[in-house]
Amino acid sequence: MNGIFPPDLVVYLLLAPLVTYVFLAHRWSGFLPWYYLSAFCLARIIGGILGIHDPQGLPANIIQSVGVTPLILGLDGLVHEGRVYRNPFHGRILGWSVVTGTTSLMAIALALSITGSLNIFEGHPKPDSLTQWKAGTVLIAVAWAFQVFWSLFSLLSGKGMKGAPGYHGGTALLQGAFVALLFVGVRVIYGMVSVCTQRRDLSPIYGSISVRVILMFLPEALAAITMTLVGIRTRHLRQTKLAS
Repeated sequence: MNGIFPPDLVVYLLLAPLVTYVFLAHRWSGFLPWYYLSAFCLARIIGGILGIHDPQGLPANIIQSVGVTPLILGLDGLVHEGRVYRNPFHGRILGWSVVTGTTSLMAIALALSITGSLNIFEGHPKPDSLTQWKAGTVLIAVAWAFQVFWSLFSLLSGKGMKGAPGYHGGTALLQGAFVALLFVGVRVIYGMVSVCTQRRDLSPIYGSISVRVILMFLPEALAAITMTLVGIRTRHLRQTKLAS
C-alpha cells in the first residue's frame, strides 16, 4: 500500500470540520480562502479513499500530483481577505485583479498538468505531453512565487489603516498566509523538480515513502493547518467589520 494515502485521509478528515467552522465564522467576507481550503481537504479525502482502495490507481495519484492548486488559490484568497481588513477602502481593484489573474493562471496550469500527466500515466504519451506537464508545473511555481511577493508586499506596505477595526486581524491573516506559503513552497519546488527531471526516486507515485512524506504530505498538511489556525484565531473578525 502507498503509505501516504492513509495519513492523508486521517489528517484531512480531522481538519475538514474545523475548516467548515472557519468558513461559517468568516462567511462571505472570507469566502475565497475557506472555499478553496475546503475543496483542498475534500480532494485529499477523496484521494485518500481512492488511494487506500487502489494505491496505483490513476485518479488517486493524479489528485496527489496536482492537488496543491486549490491550496495556492486559498492562500491567494487569504491574502486578499487580509488586505481588505487592513484597509477596506484602498486597492480593491488591484486586489481583485490579482485574484482574477491568479485564478486564471492556475486554471491554465491545472489544465496543462492534468492533460500532460494523464497521457503519460495512461501509457499513451503524445509528443508534447511532457512539455505540457512541465509547463503546467512551472506556471504553478510562478503563481506561488508571485503570492510570496504579494503577501510580503501587502504586509510591509504602509498603506494599511492602523485605526481600522480589522487592521490587526487582517495583519494576522497576512502573516498566516506568508507562513503557509513557505510550506507550500517546499511542495511546489519538489513537484517542479520531480516533473522536470523525471527521476523515478523523486516521483510522487514511485518515489520512496520518506520523499513523499517530507516533500509532499508534510508541507501540504502544515500549510493547511496554518491556514486553519489563523482562521480560528480571526473567527470574530467579521463582527468587527459589522460593528464598524
